[in-house]
Amino acid sequence: MPEAMREAVIIEALRTPIGKGKHGSKGALSAFHPAHLLAKVQEAVVTRAGIDPAEVEQIIGGCVTQAGEQSNNIARNAWLTRGKQYSVAGTTVDTQCGSSQQANHLISALVKAGSIDVGIACGVEVMSHVGLGANVMHGPGFFQTADWPWDSTLDQFASAERIAKKRGITRAECDALALRSQQKAMQATEEGRFKREILPIDAPVLADDGSP
Repeated sequence: MPEAMREAVIIEALRTPIGKGKHGSKGALSAFHPAHLLAKVQEAVVTRAGIDPAEVEQIIGGCVTQAGEQSNNIARNAWLTRGKQYSVAGTTVDTQCGSSQQANHLISALVKAGSIDVGIACGVEVMSHVGLGANVMHGPGFFQTADWPWDSTLDQFASAERIAKKRGITRAECDALALRSQQKAMQATEEGRFKREILPIDAPVLADDGSP
């Protein structure tokens, strides 16, 4: 009989603060290269977990727009920017808006299967540096078969409209829910409920020419 599957446990979880991404030097975190920003979190989570970086066997990171500064396996590049071990494997996945969630599932699966004991699931997206769609703007674009179902291929916005119509959800109800969500988030922040999970980042303010 096969051995029982192991349990996967999350030891530490950290994230950067959230900021608005704007083109140029005006984004809240635009002073950082995406790899450097992700590296800060990777390093901090290892430190907080109290383990040797060499114990990490696999890093899997989610990133939708893998172009420019976020190309060439940014999950591993981030790890290497801090002088960490080259022996640690790294993979970057694109599952669109579920990319970082997919990274968590994959690390969990590797642990449960006994392939690794310690792994890091992470993700990064700095839209000040790499704008939406930057990875499909060059050349002929992504591959499409002759019978590509354009009439049934929807983005999130069109999908939301269809769901709202089907379920009878009004704009007023959506706005009310959004307001309550923002109010609860603000209250939780002021009460310090997110303090442990947010890694403080000192972000310099940049001038229009990109200088600090």
